[in-house]
Amino acid sequence: MIGERSEEYLEVIYVLSMNGRPKVREIARRLCVKPSSVVEFLRKLANEGYIIYEKGGKIELTEKGLKVAREIHERHRLLELFLESLGVPREIAEEDACKMEHILHPVTISKIREYLVKKSFSEH
Repeated sequence: MIGERSEEYLEVIYVLSMNGRPKVREIARRLCVKPSSVVEFLRKLANEGYIIYEKGGKIELTEKGLKVAREIHERHRLLELFLESLGVPREIAEEDACKMEHILHPVTISKIREYLVKKSFSEH
């Protein structure tokens, strides 16, 4: 089982990868940690097979890391949409989704997805 901190790193790497090559300083900024802490954690993720990390340059998700990162990112977006559909302001929904994405049971996530799909169809 992967930990919450690892999930956070993988999601940030995934999001940054959408706009080019992730950089240690940008990861540090997004996670509010020191670059030295990022380097240490990147080594851990590389040892666990989630990323390819070359000091001073390449940070790339492996297939294993990509699978986890996509799943976390999807959960995040789903929860954000759900909270916004309840009238929660966007910035609060974003903050809460960040916390919730790591702790909710997959069944709960599935039920939220079903609810949003039904809601979407009933509005059309």
